[in-house]
Amino acid sequence: MEIGEAVNVPVAASAELKEWKLRAEILEVTFKGTIKVSRGKTLISPPHWKKGEDVNDVWTDAKKMGLPQEAAYSKKAAAMLIHEADGATKDVEVKVKVIEAENVSGEGELLGCLGDMEITAKLPLGVGEHVVKAQIKTLPYRVAWYRGSIQWEVSFADPGATIALGGSDVEVFFLPAVPIIPFKTGVWAEVLRFICNRMGVVGLKTPSEVMEKITRYCHTGHGLEYDTKAGAPRFDLADRVFELNAYMKAEPEECCCFDQASAVQVFAAALGVSTEWLWMVPFGYIQTTDLVGVGACNNPFYRSNGTDKIVMPLDPKRKPFDEHAFVRMAGKILDACAGPHLGTEKTWRYLENTIDYDPKRYPYPN
Repeated sequence: MEIGEAVNVPVAASAELKEWKLRAEILEVTFKGTIKVSRGKTLISPPHWKKGEDVNDVWTDAKKMGLPQEAAYSKKAAAMLIHEADGATKDVEVKVKVIEAENVSGEGELLGCLGDMEITAKLPLGVGEHVVKAQIKTLPYRVAWYRGSIQWEVSFADPGATIALGGSDVEVFFLPAVPIIPFKTGVWAEVLRFICNRMGVVGLKTPSEVMEKITRYCHTGHGLEYDTKAGAPRFDLADRVFELNAYMKAEPEECCCFDQASAVQVFAAALGVSTEWLWMVPFGYIQTTDLVGVGACNNPFYRSNGTDKIVMPLDPKRKPFDEHAFVRMAGKILDACAGPHLGTEKTWRYLENTIDYDPKRYPYPN
């Protein structure tokens, strides 16, 4: 046969095309992670979305925290672990109702999409309710926050078509580790929103990355000012009770080292990062440092005696830190009160860089 030569090919008779019908809807969605989440200090119970329930969360405190009041928050927020985190799972349970099925058979491919998150499962195409074990196709490798409507569809080979099943409004966080005390019984959805939005931890993974971001925010981004008159705590109260909701709202706007150390530790705990809360008595005169909300300062209680933020080293009215609180993680110091110190110094180096050790100015014994 020569190239380009015409060839007659017999064509088989076409199969008879049958009319088909398929109607289905999503009834429930449950994320099967091990992390417990609470809202308004009440533990959230699955499912995380259910047909007919309004899960839209108009969060009244959001504006006070510098967040949008309505931003696809859900009353039934969920949290999962990122890729390779201990205990991570991709499992999602989806309840589907096949309302009508005519001339379709076998299983369909269920697909739900929200941004770059894809959830897949095999869906029986018989009429009735089906609880299917779906999976997130690829878990995020770093902290992530998804909120909005999962758009569902099902595809099937016989006769070969895809139909839309509508949307499910969800809010899902992906964390690097399971939250720890004080969030062991349920991490606040409000805290995760604050950390993701205001602190900007989305896209981070390692404890050192997370702690650097949290500490820098508490020192520089939250707008609090050190109490340069008395150094009294506003949020870290007796018996180690920390007023977290008030802190996020920055009400009041003054703070002390106890407040800042506790804030760093509590926000870290929400992401499963363990730290030590340290208290040093006595501490001493400080090197000139960036005191939270004050700026350059070597005289932290200047308002108590009408002096300046920075005074001569031997000024008799210069005030020391009689005590000071800060946080340690993996042997490195985090200080959101003075500095900030972002987890790059071991304890001895931090003290060397912070305390004015000149014996003429330092009355405490070594």
